[in-house]
Amino acid sequence: MDRIFPSSVHDRCLYCEEDISATTAYQNYRVCPYCRFHYSLSARQRIQLLADRRSFKESHKYLSSVAPISFSQRGSYRNLVSKDQSRTGLTEATVTGTCRIDGVRAMLVVLDFGFMGGSMGSVVGEKIALGLEAAAKQELPLIAVVTGGGARIQEGVLSLMQMAKTVTAANRFKEKGLPFVVVLANPSTGQAYASFANLADVILAEPGSLIGLSPLRALRELSRGPVPVDAHTAESHLEHGLLDNVVDRESLKARLSVLLKMLGAQKLGKGEYVMPSRNRVPVGPESEVWEAVAITRNGERPSATFYIRNILGQFFELHGDRLSGDSGSIVTGVGYLCDQPVAVIGQQRPYSLDGGKYHLNPDGLRKAQKLIRLAVRFQLPIVSFIDTHGADPGLEAEEHGIGNAIATTISMMLEAPVPIVSAIIGEGGNEGALALGLADRIVMQQYAIFSPISLNRTPGGPYGDPNLDREAAEALMLTARDCGELGIIDAVVAEPAEGAHHDPKQAAAILRNELFRRLREVSRRSESKMLEARYRKFRQMGETSAYSQEAMDREVELLLRITSGSRRPSQAPVPRKEKASENVPEAPTVTLEVD
Repeated sequence: MDRIFPSSVHDRCLYCEEDISATTAYQNYRVCPYCRFHYSLSARQRIQLLADRRSFKESHKYLSSVAPISFSQRGSYRNLVSKDQSRTGLTEATVTGTCRIDGVRAMLVVLDFGFMGGSMGSVVGEKIALGLEAAAKQELPLIAVVTGGGARIQEGVLSLMQMAKTVTAANRFKEKGLPFVVVLANPSTGQAYASFANLADVILAEPGSLIGLSPLRALRELSRGPVPVDAHTAESHLEHGLLDNVVDRESLKARLSVLLKMLGAQKLGKGEYVMPSRNRVPVGPESEVWEAVAITRNGERPSATFYIRNILGQFFELHGDRLSGDSGSIVTGVGYLCDQPVAVIGQQRPYSLDGGKYHLNPDGLRKAQKLIRLAVRFQLPIVSFIDTHGADPGLEAEEHGIGNAIATTISMMLEAPVPIVSAIIGEGGNEGALALGLADRIVMQQYAIFSPISLNRTPGGPYGDPNLDREAAEALMLTARDCGELGIIDAVVAEPAEGAHHDPKQAAAILRNELFRRLREVSRRSESKMLEARYRKFRQMGETSAYSQEAMDREVELLLRITSGSRRPSQAPVPRKEKASENVPEAPTVTLEVD
């Protein structure tokens, strides 16, 4: 790329003191290659880094305040504005215009901290609102880069009202269903942060940026104790679920390009599936119940993150619930499934189980809800990966509203007007698995399990009793074949011999092809027919049949014996080969395509 910064301002990094004068990262991006410290940039420098060469066309360049009534009786405010205009070459603290980012047309709105601290005066608010309105009229996605954004105190309460102006314009823009992405740079505080910037569909930040409503100095003055070192930073906001991701400046243009193409696929008329190659892999013989339990709990079994990274192309992770946390129990983001943009939710087990639990908590569910809303807004199909012990049974989860989070998530999954496909890849434990496993098509890996209760915590029984675990596993009909015969899932997905952990790459290829097939199948329906079929699918669950009655009898018998404390063997259930009805469906068998 052409050098944007022709000469070095610093010979040594202000943060780590390494020699950076001749490094490419510093000369081209003003980033220290050693500690990744990001130096300040002007608005025009940021535009040069983001926009394709010679594609930026500025709008409302000469818009300025003609008569700042009552802003300053002595003319000092006019003098300050005039000085910053001469020093920066800007008429105000924001630059707006259209451009192309890797060929995708977009509207850019960039605040400049070098012009009166990037504060939001009347002209800044007007230019931001005009940019949003122009983007809506031209049906362009909008990217806003915020640096500064505090109050223009010289303009009094009129400065405060720019928050209402920009939010009004942002609301009208979002009605168009166009992507709205905000990048928070150092610093991003005050009125811009608390208005239009926090209404974006995706909020990114540069590493190390100071972010928050109040300036760091005010935060320190009002805090009773010492302020943590990382307080008010992009990394702290990411940890608390307030950002979608922190992106290094060198990667920012590429990441924005990917986001714009994925979120704007419907508007651009793109998003067609590309058929993978066809090699047939039949499902192997049915496994013993306890064998499936042991395999699905193997610590080396591929996790949701593994499948997401190996099945999807250009996956972009979106963190946080925009409220209070970024739960590690859920991974969310957008990516390509066979060239089709999709929204992804994965229930994530820890990398090393060590006998621990991997429950789903309220923060994780609200993080998933945020992604469901994003998928609905941009008409992205949803793919979910299920692998959890179940809903968190702890007091903290109860106090944070686990019941409400589960109910709301179930409702959103059932009503989302987009195709949904779910894959049970490990342990599907009780309500936690159900909340994100409701889909138009549900597939289940050969050795996965799906249980109405956690096998490590059965009602009225002791914790971790291996005999009880085995007894529950054999009675609760939780294998893939069981779930298929009950009509709970639509297909059993083959795994490599002895489980997916023996050949994770092959397991991912098999699962990718099945997800592709099922998603394409659902996508052929109209929205109304898809929602009606989804309603009927779950409305009819549990209707009486010979097989379902047998299953319910076995579960009731087991739970009664557990709650009564009885350990006596009971009468064996009717063998499957002796079912009363000959109309019981066989377990679904799939023919899969693998690269």
